[in-house]
Amino acid sequence: MLRYVLLRLVAALPQLLLISLLAFVIMKAAPGSPVASLVGGREFMSATDYDRVADNLGLNDPLISQYGNWLGKLLQGDWGFSIKDGRPVSQVIWNATLNTALLMAVAGSGIVLLSLLLGYIAGRWAQSPADYLTSGLALVSFATPAFWLGLLLILFFSVVLDWLPSSGMMTLGKADTLSSRIQHLILPVVTIILAHAGPYIRLVRGSVRDVLASDYYRAAVARGLPPSTLMWRYELPNALTPFITWCGVSLPLLMGGAFIVEWIFSWPGLGQLFLKSAIGKNYTVLMAAVLVTGVLVILGNLIADLLVAWLNPKMRRQYADV
Repeated sequence: MLRYVLLRLVAALPQLLLISLLAFVIMKAAPGSPVASLVGGREFMSATDYDRVADNLGLNDPLISQYGNWLGKLLQGDWGFSIKDGRPVSQVIWNATLNTALLMAVAGSGIVLLSLLLGYIAGRWAQSPADYLTSGLALVSFATPAFWLGLLLILFFSVVLDWLPSSGMMTLGKADTLSSRIQHLILPVVTIILAHAGPYIRLVRGSVRDVLASDYYRAAVARGLPPSTLMWRYELPNALTPFITWCGVSLPLLMGGAFIVEWIFSWPGLGQLFLKSAIGKNYTVLMAAVLVTGVLVILGNLIADLLVAWLNPKMRRQYADV
C-alpha cells in the first residue's frame, strides 16, 4: 500500500507541472498588465516608469525565462512575493488555504452525512413517500445554481430577518469569537450543501438498490442474519464504494462550486484569492493558488482511492501487489 501511495504521488508531479504551465500561458495570453493594475491603468504612468517597474518585476524577460525562474525558486522553497502588496506568497496562500479547508471540511461533512442518510432511506424504502420526497429534493438541489441560492439566502436571512451575517469571517468592530465564526460560516456551508448534495443522494440511493437486488445480499438474508448485520456488513460498505469513488472524481467540481460561494459571501479563501489575483494580474499569487488547488484535488482523489481499498478487500489486495 505504501508503494502504491508513493507511486501516485510521483505520478502527480507531471500533472502539477502541466497545470502550472497551462495556467501561466493562459494568464500571459489574457489582456492587461500587472504593472498597469498597480496604479489603476497604464495612462497614469509614463512609458519610462512602466518599463522600469516591469523590469524590476521581471515581466520583460522571455516567457520561458519567467516560467523557469518561478519554477526554480519554487523548487527551492521560495514562493516569491505578491506583486500587489509585497507580502510573501506563502503567507497569503497559507491563510487562504486554511479558510478554504475549513469551509470545504464542514460543507463536505454535511454533504456526506446528508447524502448517506437520505440516500439510504430512499434506496432502502424505494417507491415510498420518503423516496419520492427525497428524490424530488435531490433533483431540485441538482438544478439549483449555487450563486442564485447564495444570494437568495443572503436576502432572506441577512436582509429580511437580520439573523446571520452576509459576508466575511468576522464582523468589523466586534470580537472575533468562535460564535461569530460559526455564524459567518452557516450561510456559505448551507449554500454548498443544498446546491451540491443532489447527485450524491441519487448515487447512494442507486447503490443501495443495487446491493438489495444482489445475489450475495439475498443469500445473507436467507441465512437469517439480523438487520443490523445486514446493514453494517453488506448494505453500507458495498453502497459506499461508488459513493466514495464519485466523491474523489467530483472533488474539482465541488471545489469550483465552493470558490463561487466564497466570492458571493466574501469568504477569504482560495476562491476569492483566485478572482482577485486574476483581476489584478497578480501572477505570483495566482500561480501558487493554481498549484495548491491542484495538490488538494490530487490528495483528495488519493484519499478516496485508499478509502475504497479499505472497504473493498479485493482492491486492497490489488494495491498491495503494486
